[in-house]
Amino acid sequence: MDATDEKIISILKADGRKPFVDIAKELNLTEGAIRARVHKLVKDGVIERFTIDTKEDVRAIVMVATSRSVPTSEVALKIKNLGIEHVYEVSGNYDIFCLVAASSIDSTNSLVETIRKLEGVEDTSTTIVLKND
Repeated sequence: MDATDEKIISILKADGRKPFVDIAKELNLTEGAIRARVHKLVKDGVIERFTIDTKEDVRAIVMVATSRSVPTSEVALKIKNLGIEHVYEVSGNYDIFCLVAASSIDSTNSLVETIRKLEGVEDTSTTIVLKND
């Protein structure tokens, strides 16, 4: 990965739907060169998915207690695979903390219900973020 790849990643982080033509103009490259680089970044696992920033209105902290019969890291990976970007294994009464962003309380609740149904999840506690400075 070189400086150009890093610039492409930075542009896509800001706008995952930005057309390759626009990225090419911004970086003074051809559209084909951008397409090939992005394809390689995806193939190499540097880019895992493209998302749409919906300017989420609801943020929550979901704390997850896991079963001793399933490794915590396995549960954390299952949660991350739900599309939750921030998943932390922690010490204390709960084993995993997740920072969840959704477009509504209903969407947040649905996501928490999905987490609760995962094998290895014993308990959850959810706190809605009221203000983010």
